[in-house]
Amino acid sequence: MEQRHRDILRRNRVKLVKNVKVQHINNFLIQEDVLTDTMVEEIMAEKTSHGRVEQLLDTLVTRGPKAFMMFCKSLEELYGWLSKDLLEQDQRRVGATTAVQCQEAVLEDKFARMNLQDSARGKETLTEKELNKLADKLGSEWEELAIELDFKKSELYKFKEDNKNNVHAQIFDMLCKWKERQGRKATVGNLIHSMHEVSIGEDVYKFLL
Repeated sequence: MEQRHRDILRRNRVKLVKNVKVQHINNFLIQEDVLTDTMVEEIMAEKTSHGRVEQLLDTLVTRGPKAFMMFCKSLEELYGWLSKDLLEQDQRRVGATTAVQCQEAVLEDKFARMNLQDSARGKETLTEKELNKLADKLGSEWEELAIELDFKKSELYKFKEDNKNNVHAQIFDMLCKWKERQGRKATVGNLIHSMHEVSIGEDVYKFLL
């Protein structure tokens, strides 16, 4: 899925979770090869309607370039206003200003020039102090980052349950678990690469550079 489509789904997540019933669109998404039967079974295994939509959205971002458009099409019959809104947002992004495109190009060029993952700094293992500071700077996008770091939805739920009413602790717990799993691969370069993949701005992690 293209990054702009992932961004649109993320920014509209609450609205989609609140309004969409997965059972109304599953068959169409199977028909269009966006979902498999196994994926639908996993989605429907969620206990709540909200949980099923969240699982669907988490799955869609992994399903290739046509997933966003097919999802919008699946919404047309019963959720036409949502489909129209998502497509209009996509058109606005396609027609984004040259300035925004230049900013992205500059950032990509900076990564290329720094070759961060191969640099001395990029190969340094992150400290808990750095992860704690990063947890302060991350917002709601931390859940998408966790998915990018290969955490399962059930693990995200556990982070939240273990640290109720404390978002900072939830994020820090996730980052520490990532560091524990990755060992020597828990480097500055690898984590910044993952944040870049989910469009987390440089202002969040520039203290690590």
